[in-house]
Amino acid sequence: MSRIHLHRRLFSSTTRPLRSWSPRAAFAAVTERVRAGALSQDDAHHLFDELLRQATPVPGRSLDGFLAALVRAPASGACRDGPALALALFNRVCRDESGARVAPPTIFTYGILMNCCCRAHRPDLGLAFFARLLTTGLKADQIAANTFLKCLCYAKRTDEAVNVLLHRMSELGCVPNAFSYSIVLKSLCDNSMSQRALDLLQMMTRWRNDKSGSYTR
Repeated sequence: MSRIHLHRRLFSSTTRPLRSWSPRAAFAAVTERVRAGALSQDDAHHLFDELLRQATPVPGRSLDGFLAALVRAPASGACRDGPALALALFNRVCRDESGARVAPPTIFTYGILMNCCCRAHRPDLGLAFFARLLTTGLKADQIAANTFLKCLCYAKRTDEAVNVLLHRMSELGCVPNAFSYSIVLKSLCDNSMSQRALDLLQMMTRWRNDKSGSYTR
């Protein structure tokens, strides 16, 4: 596909020819096409072909928004597996040839990718992304920590998820919330560990009562 054809497809709403390639505009256009279920894998890869030929840096927020849209995209005739495509495209921008064309991944990027791995049935990759996040010096936030728990549970490592929930969340600088507990509770129930789920539910109830009491003192 020629560049002219690519530009026409990516910017179908533009009425005049483009004189320069704008990463922000390109990602805004394809993100809308993802949400409409109209972006094919070929078009997505053509966009990244163009990206890797340009010197204009891609804003991290634009990339994050595009990847998040792919992760949530339902299967369609244009693209059957949005999460798998998101991982493939991110791997492309991580290669050496992308250089400074793409902003470094942020905590939001890693959270999106970890969630993507769960949806793509590759929780092992999600755990690898979390390990990579920690080596970059980025501080895990509540969303990333909860998604880490989700990856552990999807990887059938529920015992480790319980340990992280009860003993290691503070090491990550996070405090377990109701969603943290619900992730692990669901995994315990799904794996026929009902008694452990009940014990954890009781702990969660005590945690909520203690938290409520702290507000009334």
